[in-house]
Amino acid sequence: MFSTEDASYYKIPNSLTKELSRIKDKNIYKTQVFFIRNLGFIENTEARKISFEEARKFEQIHEQIYNDFGYELINIEPAGIADRVKQILEYIQ
Repeated sequence: MFSTEDASYYKIPNSLTKELSRIKDKNIYKTQVFFIRNLGFIENTEARKISFEEARKFEQIHEQIYNDFGYELINIEPAGIADRVKQILEYIQ
């Protein structure tokens, strides 16, 4: 999954780390997060130029950071838009 080798590629400024700690310590946000899983493929666009492998690493890094900061991930599994919306609505209702 996520490794320190991956982390070294992404330099996180101290200011961001401090802000994230402040947010956690003061309970600014709910600790439950909808985590939208990738669909197993990626469509490149003018704005999205990363490869699928890069997108998977991006997903893994986000998952690890949420976990490191104590967030509970509510996984929204790969599906069509209507099914993903249904998963979210079932959780919040």
